[in-house]
Amino acid sequence: MVMQHFSSCASFTPSRRSTVHSARNITLKPCISVREYCMEHRLNTRRLPFCVCCAGDSGDSAPQGRESDAAADSDDNNTYASSRKKSLKAEARENNTIIYDKLIEVFRAKKPEEWKKLIVYSVQWPSLASGVFDRIEDIAASKSDDPDEQLELRRFLRRLVSVSDMLAEQKDLLDQFRQSSSMDWESLVARYRASMGADFFEYIELRIRAAQALHKNSRKDDDEGMSAEAEALAALGTQLAVLVDAYDKVVSDESALDAASQSFAELLQSDSMETAEAKLDSLAASGKLDPALLLTMAKAYSGVKETDITKEEVKDIMAHLYFKAKEKFASQAPPEARILKFLLSVDSESERMSLLEQAFQPGADLSTTSEDYLHTTPDALLNTIENILTVYDTSKTSTATMMSQASSLMNPEVIERMRQLRDLVRKKYT
Repeated sequence: MVMQHFSSCASFTPSRRSTVHSARNITLKPCISVREYCMEHRLNTRRLPFCVCCAGDSGDSAPQGRESDAAADSDDNNTYASSRKKSLKAEARENNTIIYDKLIEVFRAKKPEEWKKLIVYSVQWPSLASGVFDRIEDIAASKSDDPDEQLELRRFLRRLVSVSDMLAEQKDLLDQFRQSSSMDWESLVARYRASMGADFFEYIELRIRAAQALHKNSRKDDDEGMSAEAEALAALGTQLAVLVDAYDKVVSDESALDAASQSFAELLQSDSMETAEAKLDSLAASGKLDPALLLTMAKAYSGVKETDITKEEVKDIMAHLYFKAKEKFASQAPPEARILKFLLSVDSESERMSLLEQAFQPGADLSTTSEDYLHTTPDALLNTIENILTVYDTSKTSTATMMSQASSLMNPEVIERMRQLRDLVRKKYT
């Protein structure tokens, strides 16, 4: 019924029985537009009938009123939606400004060397950084009556942008290593060594601490171990520090690099892949397949890999030779070093003891396509462990080399496992 529709927005009394088809005998007390009422109370006027007070004296004019009110309702709704949208945007801007001001206050209260930690620990910084920078510039611009404060704010802005950009670059570099195969790391080190200084490894260390802090805050038990993210970063950081240290040692030996360049040139003159592999075997047998040659090949591989000019078949040949050389060089490592690496990868203590017993059983060193059969002596394995632990303990007190970075990033659980293995060998086999 029409009366039920309008009883909530106006009081009216029919002078006689009326029908839905005619509004002639209906009077409103007071005369109020339904549209006005709905806009006042934020109701959707599209769901309500046209306003009877605008229908006129003739039943013929009712459809016209319906059409005009529908158009007006649509305009009012659009106006309200637009106004509401602008209001929300203004509210969002105001809230963001409050956040920016708070962050600016925090950064200004801290020393510049503490900014790195604040940024690395913040998950939201990448999305907030540009807004913070713009806000600092706006504040500085408003301080025209205070030149000293204006100058200080702009100096503060330059420093903060510099730190933020440096950390962003370090994140990109670290992500590139994480997204690449470990087989490519040496070539990446050769390419990006200039960017892999102490600051880069300090960044990795900050990332490890941030990951561990997040793990500590989110866990519900008393687990004191490292989070999976922290362990992955620590392992990667250690390996990169060792690769950088090895790179620096090779680069410092100019005569070795010259000899490696000559060997590599001869390798590239091979007329077939079989001939090139035979030359690699010859270099390995003569002791010339050394870190200097691997570094030379890593640089060449990195160079052809990143260019669009070199033909794909040349890239494939270079990749094959580089990885083949790495494989042969790894096979030249002392058996005790390879055995130790394998033992440290085993989590079960009982399994490690069983494998250790097997490693000390003499026999021929054999290799298949999938496995290497190696053996060593207790003294040789113990000597290798002692040397590694000595380097680790010595490096902890030094900050001058990349090995000190490796020491600080190395997973404490691995070091503890190595110490336990040393004690076991001493107690049971010596």
